[in-house]
Amino acid sequence: MVFMVPPTPQDVIDAWADMTTWVQDTLPVQAQQQSLPVASYDAGDIGACSAFNTAGSPVGWGSDGDATITLTSLKIASMSGVKIQTAAAVDDTTVHLPLSFSQLEISGNYSYGQPCAEYDLGKKTDTATSSGHGAVAQTITNNSLYYVAKLGDTLTISSVVVNGALTVTINPDSGGMPSWLEAIGSFFSTFKETDALRSTLQNVFLTADFSKTMIALINQRTGGGT
Repeated sequence: MVFMVPPTPQDVIDAWADMTTWVQDTLPVQAQQQSLPVASYDAGDIGACSAFNTAGSPVGWGSDGDATITLTSLKIASMSGVKIQTAAAVDDTTVHLPLSFSQLEISGNYSYGQPCAEYDLGKKTDTATSSGHGAVAQTITNNSLYYVAKLGDTLTISSVVVNGALTVTINPDSGGMPSWLEAIGSFFSTFKETDALRSTLQNVFLTADFSKTMIALINQRTGGGT
């Protein structure tokens, strides 16, 4: 009879150290071009209607509602400077598998639409939608992520945590950087939307093929649980 012997935390810590070359060389290459899902956000009144104001015009514009910003074609454009860190046991069944990176960049496109109202002599005469689009890059620099691994008969990933400071670059297709467009960049940098991006990234690193391969290699190194 063959008895299953679950790996110990130390088995996993040793296996993670043995994964240094694979993690540092292979993971960044496999992470690049991983797709992120389309995301839409209620951005509030970003002031896009003011872009229609013209000096001397008898017509003014106001906001009829909140803008919607949508991110599309998002991919991990690069992941550089990856360095494996020493794994650490949290308890008998949980081990953190950490690594640091110098930059993780997500690139794609943005579009927005905000309802606007046309007024003449103080009365609403018509409605329209202010809209626009361009490219967006979101970069997390000089920080880290770690896999939360659970021990059983074999090792599994229960979650991934991404840390780091987020910066956002907006490149409109035309029109420079008026105040309403700067507001889009500020919106992406808010706590709420930063958390939304981290949540998306964490899910990508949890479910991607390279993460599954990594765990399979660690299980091999710990004897596959036998």
